[in-house]
Amino acid sequence: MPNGEALLAVILGVLALLVSVAMFFSFTAVRRRLIIIQGRDSQETILEAVSRQIEEVRALRADIRKLSEELGVLAEAFRRTLQRFAVYRFDAFEDMGGKLSFAAALLNEYGDGLVISCINGRREARTYAKPIARAQSAYNLSPEEQEAVRLALSGAGRG
Repeated sequence: MPNGEALLAVILGVLALLVSVAMFFSFTAVRRRLIIIQGRDSQETILEAVSRQIEEVRALRADIRKLSEELGVLAEAFRRTLQRFAVYRFDAFEDMGGKLSFAAALLNEYGDGLVISCINGRREARTYAKPIARAQSAYNLSPEEQEAVRLALSGAGRG
């Protein structure tokens, strides 16, 4: 029987050696994955790396919220800039040709701005500027000035 016990001990020893080798390779594979996750020179644990990433994502979300608010402010500022314009040329007097007179409308997205008109005659030119609010003016607009405002609002002169 001593031979049977020795054989059993050898088998158990070989089995223990095989389990140890398998554990070694399994540990090596886990270590390789850990290096991929952490980076080769990193001293932080996976938990620390994940926590850092979570904080960075939170900071990015806060930055995105701030940028979104700033974009809203810029969009509103853009709506208030003069961006719709049109020039309507016309003959102010029957005896003069060449459409030397004009009405120019400069408006923002809300229809606020001004209309400038210049009436050219043979010996003189008269220039008028009238404020526009919501596509209307407190001053009487000539048909030509109204046409310039309409053209500007329609986008005919949009830059």
